Parts: sequence; structure tokens; C-alpha cells
Amino acid sequence: MRELAITILSSLLFFLILFFSFIGIQNSSKKLPFYYYPSGLIVNIGEENRTHWGNSIVTSDLETFESISDFSKLDSYTLKLKNSQGEIYEEEFKLKNIRKTDVLGVFFSDLFLAFFSLAIAVYFYYSTRDALIFGFFFNFGLIILSNVFVLAFKNSIFLFILTLYLGSFLQYHLIYRLRGKEINSKWLLPQVLISFIMAMIASQEKYDLILIERIGIVAHAITVLFGSINIIANVYELIRSKPQEEALLKRLVLVFSIVIYVALPTSILFFDGYPWFYVHRSFFIFTYLLFILSFFYGTYRYTFVPSFVIFTPSIVTLILVGIILGTYVGSIFVLDYLLPIRYLRDRWVFNFIFLFLVTAYLIPLKLKVKELFDYWFFEKNPKLSAGINKITALLSSPLSMRKTILTINKTVKETVNVSNLIILIPGDQFANTDLRNIDFMRISPQSEIWNYFKSTDRVTVTSHLEYGIGLRETLYNFLKGLHVQLAFPAYDSSSNKKNIQAMILIGEKLDKKYFSIGELKFINEVVKISGMLLENYSLLEDEIQKRKIVRDIQTASIVDNTLRLILPSEVKGIDYGYISKPAVGISGDYLDIIPISNTKMIVLLGDVAGHGLGTGFLVSAIKGIVREQLRNGTSLEGLFREINSFFRARYKGNEFMTLLGGIFDSTENVFKYVNAGHLSLIEMRADGQIKLHSKTQRVLGILETDYHVQELKLLPGTKLFLYSDGITEAFSERDEIFGEDTLIDFLHYNADKTVKELPSLLDQRMTQFRGNREQSDDITFIGLSFSPN
Repeated sequence: MRELAITILSSLLFFLILFFSFIGIQNSSKKLPFYYYPSGLIVNIGEENRTHWGNSIVTSDLETFESISDFSKLDSYTLKLKNSQGEIYEEEFKLKNIRKTDVLGVFFSDLFLAFFSLAIAVYFYYSTRDALIFGFFFNFGLIILSNVFVLAFKNSIFLFILTLYLGSFLQYHLIYRLRGKEINSKWLLPQVLISFIMAMIASQEKYDLILIERIGIVAHAITVLFGSINIIANVYELIRSKPQEEALLKRLVLVFSIVIYVALPTSILFFDGYPWFYVHRSFFIFTYLLFILSFFYGTYRYTFVPSFVIFTPSIVTLILVGIILGTYVGSIFVLDYLLPIRYLRDRWVFNFIFLFLVTAYLIPLKLKVKELFDYWFFEKNPKLSAGINKITALLSSPLSMRKTILTINKTVKETVNVSNLIILIPGDQFANTDLRNIDFMRISPQSEIWNYFKSTDRVTVTSHLEYGIGLRETLYNFLKGLHVQLAFPAYDSSSNKKNIQAMILIGEKLDKKYFSIGELKFINEVVKISGMLLENYSLLEDEIQKRKIVRDIQTASIVDNTLRLILPSEVKGIDYGYISKPAVGISGDYLDIIPISNTKMIVLLGDVAGHGLGTGFLVSAIKGIVREQLRNGTSLEGLFREINSFFRARYKGNEFMTLLGGIFDSTENVFKYVNAGHLSLIEMRADGQIKLHSKTQRVLGILETDYHVQELKLLPGTKLFLYSDGITEAFSERDEIFGEDTLIDFLHYNADKTVKELPSLLDQRMTQFRGNREQSDDITFIGLSFSPN
């Protein structure tokens, strides 16, 4: 309700200011008792002159009458008129003293229609921020308003012709918009220039009544042409997509509204006698009121998308239009009034020189304007500059691809204040890569949505799809459901063709404002960087796949010689069972079981960041360090300090490891352990009661740390379980996570099983949980049971 009130009040205020400012400069004077166009065509206003509707004043008589400057001594005037059959008759008309305020009464219905059209334009702006629909109805209101000024005061020819031609070209844009498409902004320049030139000609040659009539008929002809194409295109879409129920009704109403819009130009061009002028003016007003209402109903959706975006090329185009037109008008003023140069006062000479200069300097001028825009709206904005610098720095940082993408997404959300950012890729891209939790979304490469994105090289604006049907309606619902406001294509720069490898979907603004030019420039730069990263990542994945066979052969020997777990001899009072399954040939999980005496055993389970060949070598190195330190009699705390020092000295904080290790002593019934950032230790007592020991210390490889031992008293029948995150962070086909709770439920259910039986049962349970989904991380699990020695 508040939005509706704002629409009505703002429209009314603007309308009244515009109307009364124009009325205020008019003079009250004697006029003929009927209204007519500059061509002499008498329009259907005033019942007392109904017999003259549609007839024309003979041009020579009209020119003579228009040349009279003083009507104070005239009470009547004789004019020759020509009817629709071409017959000329003569009649004397009594002149009427018409005050400027009388226009309000005579043209009340026209003024109401102009105001109503303006209100609809403002409502579309507040509801959808759609510039084209707003401009179409705003221009339509100005056509009606300037028509009143032309009829009542013989003024505003320039505005009337300008809006008439702009309305014709906006009809051309509607052909695409009502089918959910968009026209490149470069077409705005010639359309505005043509409209401006025709309006200038009409304004300067306003006494050439035949020329004015022909200019108006050409504008009507363009409206009829584009209107007919619009009707045919919408009917074709209607037949092709076959909408149902309300969607069908709305589409039919929309086609009906376009038919009404072109009805008057069609009548003027193709029917003798101008039949529209033989009906009462109320019917004329009602027809166009019906057009506005039917168009509004045909394009209205229950949920509008508040997303109007002005891209830099469009703004640059409008500024260039303003500069060119302003320079042209200013030059004419200077040449005509201030510096009357005889040779340049001939219009064709000046126009030729001006056209040559515009052609020569248009491209450099456009580049300069764009450069200024980039500087003022992007580079000078500290928030945007800091954001793009942070993202650019990521390209040379030693971060993983996952971490880089997450950082980019977070930076974009914080910088432009959007709800979400999604990278949409075809399902066959990065097929062997786990893309969970980094805002990626896969889509079938054969889907109609992806094919739509591949077929266009423009940014897709969700609100611009609002009036489409068929595929465009499907795409609109898809983007709207994701709360996406903009979809930017990310190209594959390695190809000569512009192949789209991903779509960067930008969410809605959290503050409900609209993207500034600088923010759009920022997003565009981020999309380019993201495209480079995706391309590099794709090349990396291809290289990994090529070397996979060679790596598997190499890693087989490494596993046999260095990483294979050497099972210890039995330790009294302690039993154990384990499972260790790497994700890609070599595990990044470190598992070691080492007897210290016949009653003591040390168990270590750690997780090196990442998985694959590099982490395999790290695990091998750590295993060597552990065994060397134990031979030297190093304590458990000292062992952790040595591993931490190795990471810090070798990798300078770029590699790290979590580790849980402890010593079982069956004589003292105790388990002494250190947890360096690893998952919780699970304790299960003989009665099935489970307790989590989650207190941890700093991970290995970050900072120098003094590690301290924790002590756990053991009761007979107690079982301890150590595990890696490859278990708790496993995902099913439906993206459900296995989680710690599922693991605890599994242990509860199998409380009667021995620690030797549990690992294989857990492996079966996880295989069943994953279904057809591949293992994405290393899996390690060990269970230990204690009984008194």
C-alpha cells in the first residue's frame, strides 16, 4: 500500500509541475472554435463542430490564418475546408476567446490518460526497476501530453515528434523484451539520434504543414511495422510454448493490448477518411486506457524482482548521445546568434562538417568517457579497490584452489553486500573433483538452461526474463529460486572462440539497493579472475588424470616399501583392529602402532593436509622421525615437539598436521595421550556407555608449542577409538554427511563386537552410506580394547 501511495503521489507531483510550468508560459487569445493539427486535420474535440471531424483546412488558408499576429479586431474568420472525398467547401467560423485554463476542461480525459500512463511508468520503476517498461510508458504519457500542447497552443512540436519516434523504437525493443531477450545498448544511439533529428526538422520547418504531416505519418508507419512484428512474434511464442490456464490468458491479453496500441496508426495509414476522427473522443480515450490496463495485466507477475541494473556501456552510450546532441544544439546557437558565419549557416555544410567530426572522434571519445567512468566509480572507491586487490593477490598466493575460491566468494559477498555467489558449471567439468562447500553447482550440459547460457554472450539479468514464457520462464524461475540477481559468463580464454566454461551467479543485494556502476565493474573483474582460475584448475585436473597411471605405479612400490603398516607383536592386555583406505593411491593419514615393551604400546593417528603423493612422502618422513625419536628414548611430549619442529623448519607454516597419539600401559591401567588438533577420542566402557574426549591442543606445524599429556584411567572391557575426518565427513549421493553422531550410533549398535570385527563392519556401513559416490578423503579407523594384565 505504501508503494502504491508513493507511485500516485510522485506521479501526480511530477505531472502537475510539468503541466503548469508549460501552461504558465502560454497566452490567452482568440482561436478557432475547434482543434486541429499543424497539417490542418480537425480532430474530434467539441460536439458543436462534429460535422467537420476528420476534414482538413486548406493549406493556403491555414498558413494565412497562422500568420495573423493580432486577433483583437477579428470576431470571425472564413476558411476553406476539404472533406474526405477531396471536396472543398467554405465556411465562416466565429472566433472564441480561449483562456489557458480552459485546456484543463477540454482535454481533461487526455490529461488523465497522460497522468495514468505516467503513474504506470512510475509503478513499474518502483516494482521492477525495469528501465525499458518505465521508459515506454513514460514516453507514452509524454506523447499524449505533448499532443495536448500541440492542439491547444500550437507549441511543443519538437517534443511531440521526438516522443512519437522514440515510442516507435521502444516498440522495437518490446519485441525482444516481451520474449525475455535484450537488445544491445549500442542501438540506443542511432535511435535517439534519428528521433532527435526528425524532431529538429519538424521544429525548424513547423510552417511547412505538408512536411510535418509526412514526418508524423512516417513515425506512425514505424510503429505499425514494429507493432505488427511484435504481435507475430508473441503469437509464435504462444503457439510454440503452449502456456496453460492463467499464463495463456495473460499472453492473449498482452497480444490484444499491442493490437490496440497500433490501431490508431493503422487507421491513419490504411483507411481513407481517418475513421478514428469520426467517433466520440471518449471512445478514443477508453481504447488507450484499455491498452494500458491490458498491457499491465499481461506483463504482471505476482512477485516482482527489484533488480534494475545500468551497465557501463549503456551509461556511456547515453552520455555520448548527450554530448553529441548538446554540441550540435550549442553549435547551431553559436553560429546563428553569436557568431553568424555565412558559410556555416547553411545547414548542409555545417551538418556535413559535424558528421565528419563525430565519425572521426566518436571512438576516442567513447574510450575516454569509459576510462573516466572506471576511475570515478571504481578505482576511487576504497572498498572496491581493496576487494579487487585482495582477490588479485590470491593468484600468486600458495593457497589451494578450494581455499582460493572460498576467499573470493567471501570477499565478493562482503564488498558488494550480496546474499550469495554461486559458480554454475556443466556436470562434465571437474568430474573427478569434490566441489562441496565451495558454492559450486553442477548442471547437466544438455539441459535447456545451460544451452541458453551458452547461446548468449551477455550478462543475464533475472528481472529481464520476467515477461518471458517457455524457456525464459523456466530460466527466470531457476534464477529466482536461487535468489540470483545477475548471471555473468566466465569464458575460456585458451580457445579462439568465446566458450563459456561457467556462469557466475550473483545474489540479491542484502540492503535492497541496486548495483552501482563501480560494483558492476568490480564484479566483472572478479568474473575474469574466476575464469582464469577455473581454466587453470581445469588444465591441472587434466594433467593429474594423464599422470594418474604413472603415479599409481610409483605409489605401489612406495606403499610396499615405506608406508605399509608393520604389525607389532602382541602386547599383554591390549587388543586392536584397524582399517586404512587412501582416497588416491597414497594416504595422507598417518597410522602407526609400535610396541614399547611387552605391556606398553604407542598408537599414533594423524592427518596431513591434503592427500596424494606429496602427503604420502610426508607420512613416510614422519614415520621415520617417530621411530628414530622412540629409539632415542624421547617422551610422548618430546615426540610431538619434534614433529612440530620438523614441519615449521621445512614448510614455514604452509603445511600442517593433526595428530592424536598415546601410550597404553596394561600394568598401570592407564592411557596417556596428546591431542594436537585432531578429532575427539572416543571411549566406550564395558556397559556400552560412550564418552568423547575432545580437549585438544594446537595443530602441528603452525607455532612453537609445549604439548602436555592427558591421562585416561581405564576400566576392564574399555574400548578406545581413534579415527580420521574421512569417516565423519563422508557424503552420500544425496549430499548427506556421515557425521560423528552416525559413527557413535554405529558403535552403540555393535557394542558387543570385538575391536577386530568393528573395522570391517564400519567399512561395509560406509560403503552402503556412500552408494555410487566415490570416496573423497582418506579413511582411517582403529579400535583398541583393554583388559587387566
